[in-house]
Amino acid sequence: MPYATRRGDRLDWVRFDFELARDGSIEPTDKALYAAISSFVDAETRRSSNDVGTVANDVSEDVPTRQRLAECIGKSVSTVDRCIKSLEQRGLLKVHRRRHPDNPKVFVPSEYELLPYQPQPRVVPAVIVPPPRKRVPISEAKRARVLTRDGHSCRGCGANEDLTIDHIKHWSRGGSNADDNLRVLCRSCNSKRSDGSLDGVDA
Repeated sequence: MPYATRRGDRLDWVRFDFELARDGSIEPTDKALYAAISSFVDAETRRSSNDVGTVANDVSEDVPTRQRLAECIGKSVSTVDRCIKSLEQRGLLKVHRRRHPDNPKVFVPSEYELLPYQPQPRVVPAVIVPPPRKRVPISEAKRARVLTRDGHSCRGCGANEDLTIDHIKHWSRGGSNADDNLRVLCRSCNSKRSDGSLDGVDA
């Protein structure tokens, strides 16, 4: 018959509930099963009985069989099996198993070892910074088209020498090489604008 044990100090349920609530990763049914197994553990001996009696199909009510655990949490035996696996994965339970006496291919629980809850450090996801966009050069045909559209003069001061093609929405901020995002500025106005706005031109 299986029995339950607990390592460490007496379980502080208030603290246990608080840590699990703060963690938020333990399902309520899993926590209920942990509590059910713990209820079989004697506070002094830190283990349950595994004596076979004459109650409930010759198994003492003090023995944490899968059927009895299912009754404790009001769920099915298959739910108990799922919760046991989940508690093992969470590091809250270690199940020692032995071969079934009638079927050597089947391993059944012989001891449920309750483990103290160890809060996992919160993992802060790394901030992924996308690489800078590779600048696409403005073609000569597009440059000529924008110059013609703007009358070969600076949109800022009206100069018609030392002209450049400026991105209205900066390339580094997602702007494109579309005609409606390009304009003519002289080098002086382009330098004054830098990464900001050009007075008298940009709203």
